[in-house]
Amino acid sequence: MAAVLLTLLLTGTGCGDGRQADPVHTSQSEGTAHAPQAEGTDTAVKTGVLDSGYFFEEDGILLRKEEYFLYSDWEPVEFDYICMDPTCSHGNESCSAGVVQDEESALMDFSLLYQDRLIILHACYQYVDNDTSKEVWDYSNVYQTEVYEADPDGSNRRKMATFPGSIGSNTVSHVAVLMGGKLYFGGPTEVRDIVDQDIQGEQAIKILTNYAVYCLDLNDYTVETFAVEENKEGGYQYQIYEYDGMIYAIISNCENSAVWYRLNPGTGVCEEILRFDTDVPMFEGAIGDTVYYWYLGSEKTFYARDIAAGAEEREIMEVTGGTMMVIPLIVDGQVLCMADSRFGGEDSMAEYTVFDPDGNVLDTIRYDDYITFLDVVGDKILYYKLNSDFVWEIWWADKKDLTDLTEKGVRIGSFFKVDTPGDQDNID
Repeated sequence: MAAVLLTLLLTGTGCGDGRQADPVHTSQSEGTAHAPQAEGTDTAVKTGVLDSGYFFEEDGILLRKEEYFLYSDWEPVEFDYICMDPTCSHGNESCSAGVVQDEESALMDFSLLYQDRLIILHACYQYVDNDTSKEVWDYSNVYQTEVYEADPDGSNRRKMATFPGSIGSNTVSHVAVLMGGKLYFGGPTEVRDIVDQDIQGEQAIKILTNYAVYCLDLNDYTVETFAVEENKEGGYQYQIYEYDGMIYAIISNCENSAVWYRLNPGTGVCEEILRFDTDVPMFEGAIGDTVYYWYLGSEKTFYARDIAAGAEEREIMEVTGGTMMVIPLIVDGQVLCMADSRFGGEDSMAEYTVFDPDGNVLDTIRYDDYITFLDVVGDKILYYKLNSDFVWEIWWADKKDLTDLTEKGVRIGSFFKVDTPGDQDNID
């Protein structure tokens, strides 16, 4: 159950309870096959990701803790305030490590380092009263993002751009990707609530959401928007992935519907590759023109499907061991899927089967810890390990040490809680 809960928390899912028999499949032009993945791609790969509140980059890790930004090298992992003033107590608004503070803050600020600059994205919103009466409350939160540039310690901060829309969340997994000097993320531009009060005092609530996928160029702070939708009913979650130089945007709501997009950074073309109108599957990655996923309600079956129009899904693996659900990793053209596991105490373990893209078994990897995977940045694999106290910890290791994570991994910190920098247990 711990694995189930962690996976649902990290993916921001939990809305569906069955599998989709026949998802609606569309492309930009009806009846036209999707452009092959190889066409128009370049050699860029992601150099940073925002996962679970941490911005992981090739050279270090940034983290927002309450009202301050922290930084750590990869080894050793020791987070501290980015402020370099030895006389600063980090307890006042003048501290250069502080987040942007205003009355309209959406409390979703995050930062990254790019070309020796600290880039801060500040999400804020305005409350708009559309029509409020005794019978109906109709109001909106209209979002925008302010982009600030500063020295690496947060000093000399200046606003560089403002654009409509904001990130949907900065604490779940796979919410932003940095690649080729551009930052990709998804989120709302406006969320409208219409509350209809009936005579008995009961409420009928309707939520309408406008959203987009944003591409912020960190070289000149221009913004492109993709997958723009307006007046979509329900609340939405937005996750961004990179595989083989392509950006995948997974946008879903808790009414069991989702749209999967693929954006080619080389050509600037964004196409809808799959649409699910009920029972949304959990996206787990892509190799070439094949996507991999599993369904809530049939958590023990791992599927693959080509995105070409009319393609049939195929079963990659049926989980039969101790693991309770599909827990995979797509890395370097191979597919890993947990086949057996045991967690808690000294007997914790996890065993993964390694497949080629077509589902042929290549190898088996066994760990003497209960390990699940988070992401890959450069030559580093990010993963979770459940310790003997049943606390989820985030670790990293070199990709070359994939088969030896127990011995070669470096602890980053615990997943759910962050202590003050300088504490003996670092981030706990």
